[in-house]
Amino acid sequence: MEKIPLAHWVETRKWVINMLVTKKRKVRSDKKVNIKPTILLDARTAIYRLSDITDTPVKDIGEYLCKEALTNKGIIDELAKHLKRDVAIDNTLYRGNPKNPSIIRRAESGECDRITIRVTVDMNNILENLAYCLGCAKARVTAALIEYAITDFSIVDDYVKGFLEEGIDKHKMKELKKLFNYVNDNESGNEYSWASMLSVIVDEVRSNTATLLNGPNEIIEEYLINNWRDN
Repeated sequence: MEKIPLAHWVETRKWVINMLVTKKRKVRSDKKVNIKPTILLDARTAIYRLSDITDTPVKDIGEYLCKEALTNKGIIDELAKHLKRDVAIDNTLYRGNPKNPSIIRRAESGECDRITIRVTVDMNNILENLAYCLGCAKARVTAALIEYAITDFSIVDDYVKGFLEEGIDKHKMKELKKLFNYVNDNESGNEYSWASMLSVIVDEVRSNTATLLNGPNEIIEEYLINNWRDN
């Protein structure tokens, strides 16, 4: 029998152990990473309100806002003004310059508070890379993306409309669209978004109903029965 040199055996054993450890530590594709950005208080209030009227966890809304912000050219163009290093986003190369103003928040920006969101591993990697190119912490760039997104009318309204289309049946959605068109065609001069209309509906139902309603289907049904269908 051929003798195997001790050194070779040790190296082989180390290689096998490393392979086993690597395999054991393989990251699940659906694993989420916690990020705790500190955002302006107004933005936090808006996010919690959106969470309330859609019955969706803040962490999920935060992830949605980050995702949408990363694909929004207007938002990325704003962030690009602070880039210290070059970065490629959606096949577009954004040039950085060490002299660009820092994205680090100044104390006079306003009162802030922290929230917790959860993002996919892929999004976390994007945020880490973007933070490196901006010369800031990952939590800071996450906060900036969230603040930009929550003040973007189309991002918030698309979220609420999508939430309603997925959360209620087709008949109720058809009725809701009629209501949406009606309130925006009146002569009051006020224009309602899907977000503002849902907010009014939720408040109206809660103030006039003692029963605890579960989910959007029951809330919308209650409102349509007691308000819209009576007209």
